[in-house]
Amino acid sequence: MVDFAYETYYLSLRTVRRFLRVPSNWISLIFFPLINLLVFSQLYKDIIQLPGFSGEASYLAYLAPGQVAFTAFMAVTWSAYGLLIEYRSGYLDKLRANPIGRWSILAGEMMPLFFQAALMAGLLLAVSLVMGATIVTGVGGALIILLLSGGFGIAFSGVSFIPALLTKSEQTTGTLALLLFPLIFMSTAYVPVPLMPGWMQVINQWNPITYLIEAIRALMIVGFDWSAIGAAVISMALIGVVLQTGTLWAFHRLAR
Repeated sequence: MVDFAYETYYLSLRTVRRFLRVPSNWISLIFFPLINLLVFSQLYKDIIQLPGFSGEASYLAYLAPGQVAFTAFMAVTWSAYGLLIEYRSGYLDKLRANPIGRWSILAGEMMPLFFQAALMAGLLLAVSLVMGATIVTGVGGALIILLLSGGFGIAFSGVSFIPALLTKSEQTTGTLALLLFPLIFMSTAYVPVPLMPGWMQVINQWNPITYLIEAIRALMIVGFDWSAIGAAVISMALIGVVLQTGTLWAFHRLAR
């Protein structure tokens, strides 16, 4: 375990440097949620007059939590690209030829995703605060938002790693990532449940992103709603077990 932790730490540092070295990596991740926040909060600011919003102070206050969650989602949707590039370049084979545990290689790719998702979500959160959104739970609530965003990043990263490791194709992985975008639009990121059509409400009940959004929204607008936070944690744990089991199997299949 000591060797695993040591190897994972230094491989994680390398992954972080690889990510930060290319500004387009983090700019592309935050660009879409940031545009949504800047444009939609002004374009649809009067939508809160609809009964389903239950007296929200502003659409910005409602929209911001969804875009924070969207940023965490974006932070890991294409997270396996770096591993694919190193597989194609032969660097992964070089790592495997060294006295390094195979699982350390995978962990070195995945552990930084917690901080990547938390950092990107934190940047979007900061922008929303500058625009006028609030966090009624203060610094403690902000820290929980970052922890939830980071946890979601780790749990959800399998949606990128599984297709990448199985197909070894950047195009296929990118296409499958795009197919997941409807999860955001069929969540409570933009409108509350009562304003959704019936079939979308059914999907929303099983949408893990909605549970993250509602936990963040409670921390920003209502207070420490531990039932919403607990539901988000349970949702992330369940989807994490499923997706990470698939990731471990796909990596074992690739590295054997």
